Amino acid sequence: MKHTVRNRTAAIGIAAVAGLAGLGLATGPAMAAETSTQSAASDVDTQSVYHPTDPVKYADELVRAWGKGDTDRVEAFASTKVAEELQSHSDDEVTHWDRVGGEGAAGTTYVDYENTVTGEKMSLGLPTEAVSNPDNEWGTPNAVHRISFED
Repeated sequence: MKHTVRNRTAAIGIAAVAGLAGLGLATGPAMAAETSTQSAASDVDTQSVYHPTDPVKYADELVRAWGKGDTDRVEAFASTKVAEELQSHSDDEVTHWDRVGGEGAAGTTYVDYENTVTGEKMSLGLPTEAVSNPDNEWGTPNAVHRISFED
């Protein structure tokens, strides 16, 4: 009888440890706390950032990141040229952009926004097929490659 109790106790202990380890693996690296051996200054690989596969949602994510001042996320969604243009265009009204439209033309999706304070318009362009590729589960980094502002 003592062996049966020990075996069951050991099995429960092993199952508990395995369950906790599995929980850690299921939540992925985004939920993991940084350990003292990890460098806080290490750069995040842009492929570790989830990129939506819907072009309109993709553009919305970029605009939200820009509004929050999240430079790393902006750089993960936009080309260098677009990220620089957004940075130079940052002002007090950066959080007041509303999407007003979106359309596809010649393989590019253009998503249009209007600033609710200034009335200024902004258009972002990204490659439709590259962003909406269902085989790329993380999406495409740096896809927004065109930007224009209009007063």
